[in-house]
Amino acid sequence: MKKATTFALALVAPLTLAVAAPSALANPHPLPFSYPYQTLPKGKIEVEEIADLIPMRVAREKEDGTRDAVTSLRSRLQTELELGITDRLELGLYFQFQQGASADTPAMRFDGMKQRLRYRFAEEGDLPVDIGVYFEVAEFHNEVEIEEKLLLSRRFGYLTAVANLWVEQEYYFQAQEWKLLYNPTAGMHYELSPNFMLGLEYWARGRFDDAKAPTSNAQTSDTPTGARHFLGPTVLLQSGEAWWSTGVYARLDHLGDALKPEDPYGKVWIRTMIGFGF
Repeated sequence: MKKATTFALALVAPLTLAVAAPSALANPHPLPFSYPYQTLPKGKIEVEEIADLIPMRVAREKEDGTRDAVTSLRSRLQTELELGITDRLELGLYFQFQQGASADTPAMRFDGMKQRLRYRFAEEGDLPVDIGVYFEVAEFHNEVEIEEKLLLSRRFGYLTAVANLWVEQEYYFQAQEWKLLYNPTAGMHYELSPNFMLGLEYWARGRFDDAKAPTSNAQTSDTPTGARHFLGPTVLLQSGEAWWSTGVYARLDHLGDALKPEDPYGKVWIRTMIGFGF
């Protein structure tokens, strides 16, 4: 009963804030997988918590020696600190934790760090399409990643269209191999009020190179062996310097196939984010 009450309060509290509080002043993500082109003002600080939850099938060995598969939850948690260096240049520092889905997977562990810069070229509406760029370097326990994004945005009154053209290079130093990935995102969100937005977002992840088996553990790795496509609704609630954004995405590729054990993408992907500005 106590857990149910706590869960209900966690859901109701953001809704109460969104309805009762004044217009937001933070820099939120209405679409959880797409970076907006906007940056924090100079000297502004924001803290974000990002959680990915992916139900997947994992193999289980039974007492009689046979094996079957059960559904379990793979998760990833990222804490990001953002700082406005200038009104157009922003620094971000990430701390990432991973949790596999199997019954014998250790507790959530620290996986590595990321550092990134985001820059926008003009004020909103000055150009036919608002443009920003993003560059990131990540150091994990078994790899180094480099990411580049072109951030595109266009506002049409209360409706905003967003796209990220996103590529990634991964170097697995234990296996001494590179993997080249693409991660495009696209979507739109509608501002029903200054505190409440609804959206629809598509994102994909695939390989430019030969899609061999992933180097990392399948229960924590996001390196696919083929293209993965997701689409789903999003919601943003914001109040002053605080905001909460969530997207629930259904997998579009291999729709008729049963979910295979150890497939780290599952059939549904949930991302939820909370941000606080200072």
